[in-house]
Amino acid sequence: MSKPKVIAVDGPPGTGKTRTIIEHSDAFTTVITYTNDAAAVLRKRAPHITAGTVYSLTWPYVKPFVQGSKSYNVSGNQAYSLRRIRHQLDPALLQYVNDAPSNRKLTRQDTMAQHLHAWSGGPPPFDLSSEQAKGPLKFVLPLARWLEAGAPVPEKELLDNLSVDEAQDLSWVELRAAVALVRADGEVTCYGDPGQCIFGNAKGILGDALPPLWSLADERRVMNKGYRVGDPVASAAARVLHSYYNRPAGTFRADHSTELLTWDTRERPPRGLVLGYSRRTVANAFQNWGLSRTGVVPNIAAADDELVLSTGHAAKGAEADEVYILPWSRVAIHRFEDRTPETLRLLYVMLTRARRRVYLPRTLKARLPL
Repeated sequence: MSKPKVIAVDGPPGTGKTRTIIEHSDAFTTVITYTNDAAAVLRKRAPHITAGTVYSLTWPYVKPFVQGSKSYNVSGNQAYSLRRIRHQLDPALLQYVNDAPSNRKLTRQDTMAQHLHAWSGGPPPFDLSSEQAKGPLKFVLPLARWLEAGAPVPEKELLDNLSVDEAQDLSWVELRAAVALVRADGEVTCYGDPGQCIFGNAKGILGDALPPLWSLADERRVMNKGYRVGDPVASAAARVLHSYYNRPAGTFRADHSTELLTWDTRERPPRGLVLGYSRRTVANAFQNWGLSRTGVVPNIAAADDELVLSTGHAAKGAEADEVYILPWSRVAIHRFEDRTPETLRLLYVMLTRARRRVYLPRTLKARLPL
């Protein structure tokens, strides 16, 4: 079966991937984003663009395949993602910690969802009609059923061109669904960075495997002008990532300097983006520093004007002049020393959030590869 041409645009951190999408939006009118929030931001910046997730944009065609589920509603946002944490006893802080993915026990449905995400073609990994579209399978199972049925889309509704932002976070099933929206003689242009694939395990991207796009692409391009992160941090980030993906620092190094410093992690910074390995680490910093009215996700406040706390995972896409990295646990340090790809990618993301200065705990800075 013929498919549209798929172009992988390798966009290192701070090279302006989203800005480039907007600048070239005269060539397409539809963009797939990783989250609904990202889609809303894109629509605000470029109102003529139709933006949404792969699930929202395929929904008109996937809807008939949601059998076996009483509801398909998306739960509302949690308090900590909508407002600042008011004080030490704010219930939103406890909710923030309790909602951490690491606190949830893996279920049979989690494993099945992972297998579905990793489905690159051929027969599906299990009988799709025997499961219900709920829990971890709520969105991906109907999408997979649609693909199994040949991804039917009326000819007149097929797109000529499609752009994808943060394409490194698309699983095989999600990427195949995006491609199915475009006519066979069209193009799908995907912008992404393998180094920022920090949600890979849940999407069936295991070990040192690259995101599916880098296997499916018919053509590869590289964006090689960075505006955010200068040396020595850019070179340090490239060395961190090197055993997983060869990302030369020259492809994203900014003209200005970004210092690599150590800091006393007991002292509260006056402003900046503070990044933790886990939600528990972030909550502990909030309490130990006696904070109040402080955000624990980047979009709540401006890190260049005040203090903003976040996990490294939630900070992807954020940036600040000054970034502080909280101490890592022994387990996290061990994973870094073992060059575990998921941990390397997370530190790479943390380091590349900064424009001017990155402050590291001494134990972590001492382990950076030279």
